[in-house]
Amino acid sequence: MPRPGDGESSSRRPSALAEGAALACPERLKKRAEFLAAAKGRRQHQRCFTMQARRRSEAQGDAPRFGFTVTKKTGNSVIRNRIRRRFREIVRLHAAGDARPGMDYVLVGRIDALTAGFDDLRREFLSALHKIHSAERKPDR
Repeated sequence: MPRPGDGESSSRRPSALAEGAALACPERLKKRAEFLAAAKGRRQHQRCFTMQARRRSEAQGDAPRFGFTVTKKTGNSVIRNRIRRRFREIVRLHAAGDARPGMDYVLVGRIDALTAGFDDLRREFLSALHKIHSAERKPDR
């Protein structure tokens, strides 16, 4: 028996299919060990977040992966989830062309991410990626 909503996603969002790879959902970090490993890599501090990045071993695949974390000091669950949603959208829109294969990235959110304009958040994200990749020759911690 078909469920309500089956087959409707393409009719509701035809532009998502037309834009292609830029809207593909990137892989996610889900295990605590993956977050801890990324924390040992390079860091780039921005006003709205800190980006942590580390190259994975070759056996773990090539696609870049992203993780998001916002501490309880930032606010209640509604605020933390809103910040994570903003981060997921930035990554969904801009990570496909700028993130490097074989890298794990973690965005550690700050309260400023809630009130910053989306363009500011996008600029900070792209700047952090650029700075982390330009320092790639330096060893991890």
